[in-house]
Amino acid sequence: MIRLSTNSFSWNTTYNKGLDELTPVGLCRKAAGCGAEGIEIDPTRVTAEQLNDCGLCLSGGSTGGPLYDNWTAADADKVVATAADVKAIGGEYVFFTAAPKGGWGAHEPVTGEDLAVAGERFNALASRVVAEGVALGLHNHAACPEGLAAELALVRDHVDPALIGLYLDIGWAFCSEGDPAAIVRGFGERCMGFHFRNHTADKAPTETLSEGALDTPEIVDAIIATGYAGWVALELWHREDVLVTKSMPECQTESLAYLRRLFAGA
Repeated sequence: MIRLSTNSFSWNTTYNKGLDELTPVGLCRKAAGCGAEGIEIDPTRVTAEQLNDCGLCLSGGSTGGPLYDNWTAADADKVVATAADVKAIGGEYVFFTAAPKGGWGAHEPVTGEDLAVAGERFNALASRVVAEGVALGLHNHAACPEGLAAELALVRDHVDPALIGLYLDIGWAFCSEGDPAAIVRGFGERCMGFHFRNHTADKAPTETLSEGALDTPEIVDAIIATGYAGWVALELWHREDVLVTKSMPECQTESLAYLRRLFAGA
């Protein structure tokens, strides 16, 4: 069964135009009021009781690190701790964002040897994360075609499919000149989660999910065809170049309802 979540990033006061900064519990109440069943949020910011009172589940949590560069035992321990915190309040997965080789903004080319080393590190990490009782996926976050290709190659060719899946960020895939529906079809059952957002043809995020250049119905159909039955997260991004005419709660409500209709085949 598909369940809809929202990512707390969308609710950051920087992008949440028209609303004051929300407390973690206030954010969860707003999200539940918009029709979300779950939320992706730092598991140390809320308790299971608070989530239950809001009518939400923790769907999963976010983590990451310098997988291609100076990866340390402390980096791995931090990820495992996040996985344990996620599990402790009922979450089902963590998605891992690998910093680009050389660091954010560096865009250094990733070699086959880099991928092999990163794969070994990721497999070792995944065995510990899975032991905590949650699933692990690589979250693509590249903003260029070469970066996306490296992320997909890492998951496809260099990690244990029994331990690591692809957490497909549809917006970032599109911004990297990727075809999200084709990626879903290519990875099939290895897709273990999704971030949904839409963008204009020139790659600016849109106000709601139903606007933009991405063919969201085609992407949803591709996901359904894989037999996927899990969490799907909405991640709107009202950055400064987005013309915002409605509040974040209004946009969340509209976009979650749209996504729910698509998955229901309506």
